[in-house]
Amino acid sequence: MPPREIAMARVAWIRGRSSAAVGAGLLALAMPAQAQVVMRFVTEVFPPYTYAAPDGRAAGPMLEVLQAACARLGWNCLVEVLPWRRALGMAQRGEVEGIFTVADSPERRQYFHVSPPVIEARYVLWARLGSSFSYAGDAQVLAGRTIGAYGPSATALTLEQLIDGVAARSEIEPDNRTVLRKLSVGRYGEEGLGLVNEAVAMHLMREDGLRNLQPAGVVKSFAYSFGLSRQGVEPATALALAKALYELCRSGRTAELLKPYGLPGSACQKP
Repeated sequence: MPPREIAMARVAWIRGRSSAAVGAGLLALAMPAQAQVVMRFVTEVFPPYTYAAPDGRAAGPMLEVLQAACARLGWNCLVEVLPWRRALGMAQRGEVEGIFTVADSPERRQYFHVSPPVIEARYVLWARLGSSFSYAGDAQVLAGRTIGAYGPSATALTLEQLIDGVAARSEIEPDNRTVLRKLSVGRYGEEGLGLVNEAVAMHLMREDGLRNLQPAGVVKSFAYSFGLSRQGVEPATALALAKALYELCRSGRTAELLKPYGLPGSACQKP
């Protein structure tokens, strides 16, 4: 091919490449950007794990861990603070994608994909100051006593299991504060007890100035997690959150987020 024709062919090739590039660019602009994944969570006022800030927004260590995981995944996670009964119902029906805090149990797994554990906790029996009562694992020592607990919750489920087959009476209250206040003034009787998360009880007793209660025995050690609704969340999405939480834990970031709150993080659990 003569040099002049070769040169003209090169120009035509370059123009064709340029036109194709411009066309591809215009096509990309015309196509909508991939929408960010939005995950809606509900929680309750449950200090020291979750709080409501003065403006009503959620706050606390569980929220900070969740937001760190969502940032790692590129999700936009929205959190609303609601009364627990309403929050639980919404999450069970799939009206929102997730809920926290959740204690892993068969009852919770019926409705939720439960994430790896985030924060360690303990359910403790509380008695009035000066009581000689001590619980060391034998539930029969609870016979004849009235025991208060907050429900519906994992605490109430734990109490139900604890006194199964024991002649003890349970009193289910709308919140932990009510349990502690009633126990403090003897509303559960002279031998009454309350079953309350240890860290929650310590926080509320400091806040309310309750100085006449004492721990009487550990009933159960467990951990708090996030729950994703089985009604609206695919297993692959739940697995993605589990992996993000594991990576945060292994990197030490979870421990950093929990340190200011003085709460013990769970061991890193690989999904």
